[in-house]
Amino acid sequence: MSSYAGDNLLPEITEAILSLLPAKTLGRLKSVSKTWDSLISNPQFVKTHLDQNHHKTPRKLILIPFDHSPFSLDVSEFLPSPRNSDDDISATGKGMNFPIMCRFIWGSCNGLVLAEDETDTNFFINPTTKEIWNVPPSPFALPITEGFDMMYGFGYDSSTDDYKVVSISYLDGPDLFVSVYSLGSNSWKKLRNYPFDGDLPNVVLVNENLNWLTSPRANGSPPTLLAFSLATEEFNKIELPSSGSIENDVPVLFAVGGKLGVFGAVQVVNESWVMEEYGVAGSWTRLGIDGLDTGCHNTHYYLFVEGINGDIVVQDQDIVVVYNMEERRCRKVRIEGGPRGFVIRGTYFESLESPAKCIARIH
Repeated sequence: MSSYAGDNLLPEITEAILSLLPAKTLGRLKSVSKTWDSLISNPQFVKTHLDQNHHKTPRKLILIPFDHSPFSLDVSEFLPSPRNSDDDISATGKGMNFPIMCRFIWGSCNGLVLAEDETDTNFFINPTTKEIWNVPPSPFALPITEGFDMMYGFGYDSSTDDYKVVSISYLDGPDLFVSVYSLGSNSWKKLRNYPFDGDLPNVVLVNENLNWLTSPRANGSPPTLLAFSLATEEFNKIELPSSGSIENDVPVLFAVGGKLGVFGAVQVVNESWVMEEYGVAGSWTRLGIDGLDTGCHNTHYYLFVEGINGDIVVQDQDIVVVYNMEERRCRKVRIEGGPRGFVIRGTYFESLESPAKCIARIH
């Protein structure tokens, strides 16, 4: 049988052309020929494709319904189009067909998602390729007892070309018990305990740092922004902007355009700030989002979506609202094909990234 015509191109030209295509398309093209399959599966090609496309690939929302079968919404569908009226937006929910029952999403990075199933087991999952990798439990976490709490953070460390999971467990005491999992070595290591008495409600990955906006248990204490560097594996505190709503209420972290931001309060949505230079307290800049009104009074999740005309995605119970920062206007999202009763758990973008290929690159 003659070879596919594309095999007659110079290898560097073939690679350059294929590296520009979407990840899902490349997955289908692997069956064209053995040459293309070998190229697209090559760990270095996977990394090159990721480096070239991660900034321009549309994000997808991850929504977890009550039956723990996640589905996604393509953020590009939120853009103005003939099917979207002035008053609302139509978007199609698509089942993600995870190989596990997904109870929680701890984070996503470079197209990989860190998901927890109903047995408290964590996995790396690539929603595009459906590859799954079991993350072993940390042997250094506290034993499960009354008052025990556990949370995870997940991100990429470019200094070692490695993905890391941070495990934090704590009781009603003054210390956080911290350990770090390295995908490259497929092992955990214990870090020194970090003295902090508070709750860690959510984590945001920015600048290869995991950021927690903490809720101190001591009455009257202001919140603290706690950052963990994936490179140095150390904690640092970052000064929050001076704002009455941040000091006196429960703020929420977000990320936009690769920058860290904070909402001043759940009920004071126009109090929001963005850190223009990561780690520099003097670079906090107030962000005007006047007019963000969902029409409800139980808004509990905010999500900035990068690169989509400055849009903010907001969940209010079963309602999803898109707020455009330039027009200062809200539009409700009408979800077609998705179940009722869900929680937005973050975003991801389609990539070929693979835990196994990451290990191959390192070794």
